[in-house]
Amino acid sequence: MVVLQANIGIEDAKERVRHAISQLGMSVETVDTINRSLGDSELYVVVIEKLFLRNGNYASLTIVVTGDGASSRVEAIASGAGEGLLNIGLGAKKRFADDFERLMRESGYK
Repeated sequence: MVVLQANIGIEDAKERVRHAISQLGMSVETVDTINRSLGDSELYVVVIEKLFLRNGNYASLTIVVTGDGASSRVEAIASGAGEGLLNIGLGAKKRFADDFERLMRESGYK
């Protein structure tokens, strides 16, 4: 699980997440998004999938962004990518989350 925070407003945070997603590879597809206002705060959820050719499976990354005009928090949970009874994924799930975390850290999150 990825958990990051920054003094970055929610609108800028959403743009940074979208940019990071675009950098994760050509096989990444956005499944769906949710954007809700919660008083002074917002909730933005993005579910993406990526095909990992080495094991022929898709990994999913659910990204949750919460915040207001002054600060935001980004959380991401990877799932899928396993195969068979032993759920062998050859590290695809961890790599997907790690790549997203690296890109978000490069954009100013800690």
